[in-house]
Amino acid sequence: MKQDHHYDDIINTHWPQPSSRESMPLENRAKIFMPFSAVKGLGKEIQQRIKKKMED
Repeated sequence: MKQDHHYDDIINTHWPQPSSRESMPLENRAKIFMPFSAVKGLGKEIQQRIKKKMED
């Protein structure tokens, strides 16, 4: 399997941070996106199908 290395030059690069504030902890960054659902009702539909499949 061929590995692409298109982004090797920017991965793990130290980017300057503004000195006016501290960076947000990683666990808090993830919380920002938790309420977002790109496809409303998808999770519920999947759970219903799993439940139906297990009943069969």
